[in-house]
Amino acid sequence: MSPGVLLPKDQFTSKHNHVMAVSPWPLILLLLLGCASLKVLDEKRIRGVLSLERDLLHTLRGYAEKLEEKISLINNSLDEYIDEIEEAKQDPEEYLSNPLNAFRLIRHMHQDWVGWQVYMEEQVGPEQVARMERLLPKLPQRGAFKKAAKDVHSLTRFYGYEPAELVAENEIKSPLHLSPLDCYHLGMELYEEHDYLGAAKWLQVAAQNYTRSRYSDLFHLLGAPRWQVFRDLGRTLFKLNRQSAYAAYDSALRLNPQNVHLMQEIGQMELFSLRDPMEPILDPEPNATLLESHCRGDITPQQGQLKCEVNTWVHLFLEFAPLKYEELIQEPYTIVYPASVYEEEIRHIEDAYEQCPPSAQFELKRGINGCSVSDGYSPVLKTINERILDMTGVEETFGTFYIVEYAQLTTFDPFKLFRNSSKFRKLNAKNLDNLDATVIIFLKDVALGGAITIPNGGLFVQPKKGNVLITFQNKELPTTVCPNIAGSGLVMIKFIFKKEE
Repeated sequence: MSPGVLLPKDQFTSKHNHVMAVSPWPLILLLLLGCASLKVLDEKRIRGVLSLERDLLHTLRGYAEKLEEKISLINNSLDEYIDEIEEAKQDPEEYLSNPLNAFRLIRHMHQDWVGWQVYMEEQVGPEQVARMERLLPKLPQRGAFKKAAKDVHSLTRFYGYEPAELVAENEIKSPLHLSPLDCYHLGMELYEEHDYLGAAKWLQVAAQNYTRSRYSDLFHLLGAPRWQVFRDLGRTLFKLNRQSAYAAYDSALRLNPQNVHLMQEIGQMELFSLRDPMEPILDPEPNATLLESHCRGDITPQQGQLKCEVNTWVHLFLEFAPLKYEELIQEPYTIVYPASVYEEEIRHIEDAYEQCPPSAQFELKRGINGCSVSDGYSPVLKTINERILDMTGVEETFGTFYIVEYAQLTTFDPFKLFRNSSKFRKLNAKNLDNLDATVIIFLKDVALGGAITIPNGGLFVQPKKGNVLITFQNKELPTTVCPNIAGSGLVMIKFIFKKEE
């Protein structure tokens, strides 16, 4: 089914007034069906996970407050008891010769300590414990964890991050951080998938940093004791036939010297190694692809030249308000107009996207969604379209803007997705091989990753809010969006076709 286009506001209102005049239910049903798009479902899932985490934290905080109340009561009682016993220590005989003192001490010892034992055994915060039990079934399941672990490992390999780089000394303030406990569980997930090379890297970092984190006291409680981390590292290194497995097992044994099962495991490993020695499996030499190098920013991009041109071939007004642009590459000829779409205009576009009716929504690929918006939707979009005409020097553009939001962990070519899609009736009717130029307007910054690159052309552009990227299509070269590390991308795309003869 071909998605519609977000029409000018007066036309859109008249269409909806017609529907509402018949019955409100078709519109409500249409809106509900529109909310079933992947984008909305993902947003709901994200909000649901964050809401669940907030509920769990609130419950744990409530439990901590109950513990504090209990501790406060105990400490106050201890102060009173200690004051009493300190007074008795000065002259025990005189103190106990007072029958009131003797009665108070004997009664306290006879009755209070039994009560204290009962109080110590009482469950703290039973309401919070019961609430936690109700929330636990809503936690992400094993499949979600496996996918998240796979995504992290794939992303770090693509961008060439070493696990040690992600274990920040100040974990929370670092934009990219994993705790040693995170690294341990990621390593164990890879171990279960028989990716021993990957597992060894994560487990090595976990073992080396387990006690350096300010939260290390929790790791034994919530994850695994440190000796177990070294043991699992040893098991992994043994799978790779590496001598360093012995050192890992020795560290585990020093931390837990009475563990008989650990001793037996070490003995079996030594026996097996003597009986059937094998060559160690080493890490392969790093060999990044051209695309990976581009996305990492390892290549030296061609230096553009900032120009201030007077486009008198369009109209004379530009002599008084020239447009600045930077030439990026010559083939295909690509330029960027910095800060050429303004904050108020971007907010207007974002509002149009948020209010996009189901008939104008589309999905290019899982995690890549958008909205088709007519040039005439509003005076703001008309103005932006006229600005694009000034920037490109063409007489007309294709009559639709495409707002696209993406949060991909893999690379994709946005123009190839449009080319291969059959969802855009009017666009598909055009010959996409007859493109004169493509325009990408960046509507938000991407914190980490998400660069636009043409590997064979040497182009590397980091999304910057308000910038306009224009590529003139003398020949078709793949335009790749690199995986997002943090945040989602939001762009508005415009196609410009060659003038028909």
